[in-house]
Amino acid sequence: MPGPPPVERLSDRQYVVLLIRALVDPEDRLLSGEVGGPVDAGPERWVRFREPADLADAVQRWLSDRGSAR
Repeated sequence: MPGPPPVERLSDRQYVVLLIRALVDPEDRLLSGEVGGPVDAGPERWVRFREPADLADAVQRWLSDRGSAR
């Protein structure tokens, strides 16, 4: 029988700087852009998204790349 799930602590989390550079139309609708920023005081990394629906995926890809860069 598995034990209780591990307790999640605030110390298990960290804040990161994530910037969004976005192209918007005259009606302020999101068209495309990039998400990124510095990675652990190293060079910046950017992930492009081509449609608004791809923004969340771009954020996840940046976070995944950030984890593999450590």
